[in-house]
Amino acid sequence: MYSKVVLAGTFDTLHIGHKRLINHALKISKELYLGITTDDFVRRTKSYKCATFEERKKNLIKFLGKKISKVKLFELDDEYGVAISDKDLQAIVVSDETKAKAQEINEIRERRGLKPLEVISLPIIYAQDLKKISCERITLKQIDVNGRRLKPVIISLGSTNKSKLLGVGDMAKKIFGKVIVKGAKIEQKVPIQPFELETIEGAIHRAIEAKRKMKSDYGVGIESGIFEFNDRYFDCTWCAVYDGDEITFGSSMCFEVEREIIEEIKNKGETMGSIFGRISGIKDIGEEKGAIGYLSGGMTQRKELNKQAFLTAMIPRISKRLKNK
Repeated sequence: MYSKVVLAGTFDTLHIGHKRLINHALKISKELYLGITTDDFVRRTKSYKCATFEERKKNLIKFLGKKISKVKLFELDDEYGVAISDKDLQAIVVSDETKAKAQEINEIRERRGLKPLEVISLPIIYAQDLKKISCERITLKQIDVNGRRLKPVIISLGSTNKSKLLGVGDMAKKIFGKVIVKGAKIEQKVPIQPFELETIEGAIHRAIEAKRKMKSDYGVGIESGIFEFNDRYFDCTWCAVYDGDEITFGSSMCFEVEREIIEEIKNKGETMGSIFGRISGIKDIGEEKGAIGYLSGGMTQRKELNKQAFLTAMIPRISKRLKNK
């Protein structure tokens, strides 16, 4: 238990992330210094319209209820407030997203001859759409204060290939519920039949360009390529998912391709799709069941590989939300 703890924020729309921070700070402190950014500070730092200081303060007081007795509210007109000057403070509560600011505060305190604060950092809470909960997103009515998605999740896919659209669409519905998947034609950056890391580079390019071309929550790129393992060749589908900040990756199961097929690809400049389209007599086989559909005797198809690749690319995002609930 700390005698005095500090926590600060804008607290525009009081969401579950704010409430967890405040409740934790109250739990570990005898006295909590709770800073609220001023209207001037908000105008200088926020790109969207926030509630007034008085409205935000009123909502905080209502949330605190009887616990207000151990809280001292103060106005915050800069990034630091009392945190860099109060010698009696012992700890600061932040989210992982703002941990760097707490470390900066400690550097200033040390330069001033003050004891550094114990940094209590809590994990970021993710919304139903696997993106961070934020006041801005709540204000835009994308999510509510509990992180529930209010609008369909929009995915821009860097391809108009039917099997990719169906595969991503099917899995996205399982992950998000309401979803809209839009396909975008993207200029090919890697060879039409990529090998090894060209495959992943192609997926990244498609994801970034799809997000850039369309207003969406996620840009998705899917690329199939040939990989060599232990002197044998395998077809693998790779997926990149881009949210505007971070890229996550995943792949499908791989299947072995005969050496004769690989030699045709290398020597004649053909693709898996063109070769198996010719062998099977199916036009645009890559849009339908794909080479895997032909080679498996119809037991699976390319759409399933695209579903797998998209799911595995989303797993780092799904696991973060589960871990930080």
